[in-house]
Amino acid sequence: MELVNPALIASAIPVLGRQAYFTVSGSFTPTKSGQYCIMGYGGGGGGGAGGGAAATESYCRKGGEGGSAAKMDLGLFDLTAGTTYTVTIGAGGAGAVGGAEGSIFDGADGGLTSFGTILQPPGGAGGAGHKRYIAPTGISGIGGAGHGSGGGVGGGYITVPGPGLDGIEGTGLSGGGGGGGGGAMGDSTNAYNGGSGAAGAPGCIILIW
Repeated sequence: MELVNPALIASAIPVLGRQAYFTVSGSFTPTKSGQYCIMGYGGGGGGGAGGGAAATESYCRKGGEGGSAAKMDLGLFDLTAGTTYTVTIGAGGAGAVGGAEGSIFDGADGGLTSFGTILQPPGGAGGAGHKRYIAPTGISGIGGAGHGSGGGVGGGYITVPGPGLDGIEGTGLSGGGGGGGGGAMGDSTNAYNGGSGAAGAPGCIILIW
């Protein structure tokens, strides 16, 4: 069994016909021995929380970073008929819950996906939270690193007093990263929490033979 170049896999797909998709954990027992194309994604990373603001702050806080999307692993592997292979689908990382001024909460990493011991793509990294103090013009959080269906969007900022907006959940079958939470802004009377980061999308396993 071996990992191969994605271009080689793509050239083999027209020759191979049957497919199996796993979006939840389970098992796979081939009915015939032979070579199988196996593709997998870990879970996407959760988004970081945006910065909370004190009541005295008329400047906005920076948004949290988006979670990174999971990296894809794929290859051609020899499977044996009648052998049961355990399939574990990595969960998306939890987004960080937004907190008060001075808090920094990072998103959780996505979970490992595995097909037996043959293929084990890791999950994406969680996004970093922020408490950085920004001018009224604001600045968004950094987007997560993109693989598969893409990294999560960095949390935005607001230009009027209020809490930060929550991030958008990761999407797709390929471990998309969760969006970062938005930064908050105080109004001289009230303090506000930063927005919460969103969860990353779960991973998947795809077999083609």
